[in-house]
Amino acid sequence: MSTTTPTPTLQPPNPVLDVELCGGRWDGHRKRVRPGAPPPSLRMVLRAELPDPARGEQWPTTSVYRFDPDGPRPRYRHSHDE
Repeated sequence: MSTTTPTPTLQPPNPVLDVELCGGRWDGHRKRVRPGAPPPSLRMVLRAELPDPARGEQWPTTSVYRFDPDGPRPRYRHSHDE
């Protein structure tokens, strides 16, 4: 009877973005963010777009950072700096 050793399953690498927060309280701080799911501390403050008052959206009570693809590296810019 031969025995076989189980082969470990290789999982795809879990990509992480190294981003910089610009402006506001966290100006210059670097954060490591998973593209699909930001960490809980950033989940509520990251937005792709500004709030639309016509749809009843408003600013949350926390700082809001928007993704800024321009520049040498990915970063999130404080929305109130615009």
